[in-house]
Amino acid sequence: MPKDPDDKAFFIAAYYDDLKKRISFLEDLHANGHDNEALMLCCCYIEALGSHRYHDSDRKAKNYCTILKEYGNNEIFSLAHPKQISLVLSKLKLFQNNISLINKAVTTLGNNLYNEETITETFAPLFTQQQKEWLSENFFKLTIAAISYELVRSELVHDLSAAPVSFSETTFNGKPIPRLDFQLLYGALQSVFADEKRQSIETNKWYWEQ
Repeated sequence: MPKDPDDKAFFIAAYYDDLKKRISFLEDLHANGHDNEALMLCCCYIEALGSHRYHDSDRKAKNYCTILKEYGNNEIFSLAHPKQISLVLSKLKLFQNNISLINKAVTTLGNNLYNEETITETFAPLFTQQQKEWLSENFFKLTIAAISYELVRSELVHDLSAAPVSFSETTFNGKPIPRLDFQLLYGALQSVFADEKRQSIETNKWYWEQ
């Protein structure tokens, strides 16, 4: 690695210039009808940038969800969907003893999205201490970001195709929420990339040094 700060700055800038070109190429793919390929690469780049920032190779889904929450420039990524809550918790042994009460509470949430604070308060009377600790560590699994990871990113990577995910009955602040499609995730990718580039250039440090 270069020891001279000016040399290092040059290489950092060159790296992000190249990455910007690769990200911009996704627009060409999408415009030319290669929707699945463009969307798959978009999700994979988001995941890679998340792993760059959080250095946790064992929790790629969490890296993906966290970077969308913090730098995706769209609040919906950090919000929980009631159906996702039921889907995730119903599969976990930890929640089986009180899953019927949990599912009843979920029905009262309707078709809206909720932040972590509201979900924590809603389920506090029902959850054991161990369940509360799980929620604190794994809230990301209940979010729109997690849905995009499971139903868009993973479907494209493992099954080669995926349809954009729609939420026809779901609202947030009284308004419909957007589909999980290329336009939404590509906008988030651009925001994530811009922030990482800015931080690296301002600090003259590579992402693994942050």
